Amino acid sequence: MLEKAIFFDYTETEKGAWFKVHVPGWFAPKQLIKKFMSGVMKLDDGVTISAKQRKLLYALFKDICLYTGYEVDELKELLKIEFMVDRDRDYFSLSNVDMKIAREFIEYILEFMFLWDVPINPKVVILAREVNNFLYLCLVHRKCAVCGCKADIHHHENLVGMGMDRARHNHEDSKYIALCRVHHNECHNLGHKTFENKYKLTAIKLNERTIKELRI
Repeated sequence: MLEKAIFFDYTETEKGAWFKVHVPGWFAPKQLIKKFMSGVMKLDDGVTISAKQRKLLYALFKDICLYTGYEVDELKELLKIEFMVDRDRDYFSLSNVDMKIAREFIEYILEFMFLWDVPINPKVVILAREVNNFLYLCLVHRKCAVCGCKADIHHHENLVGMGMDRARHNHEDSKYIALCRVHHNECHNLGHKTFENKYKLTAIKLNERTIKELRI
């Protein structure tokens, strides 16, 4: 059994290290307490894959499996092999892979899902928004950054479409985000800052080349 825990009050003695530990939202059944007097402790050193990264990966695997019919373990190995070949990486395990490689693997899987139009569960989208290339992929594939539905590119300044000539506007001065009509209207109604705070996302700037490629 694995539970997320917070360690504190660290002290050292000749016999070793002592911790106090807090497990948020979990309570040991009284009849089983004695069984929890020993176990294995795994500390997150900030270098290996984080619990959040692992959670997102398996959520993405699940979405792809629902779409393709693969089993999770089979799909995981197939995607890992494709990633290793494409990015010239050595074999790795998701139990202890380097955090940087885990981040690259997540970005690779998201690119795969956008390319093949694999639906992402709305609850998973919330986690995926924190990945570096997610908002960019939403722009490229015209997917709403909030819900994943079909979207248009939204200028994140109230300049274009409100009296300013789009052809004369310097698009590099704007920030961009892909939003469906529902969330586009909500953004205008709430205001950009309130909208970003609500959905924990932010529009991104694009260089001249990318703006041309996206035909903005």
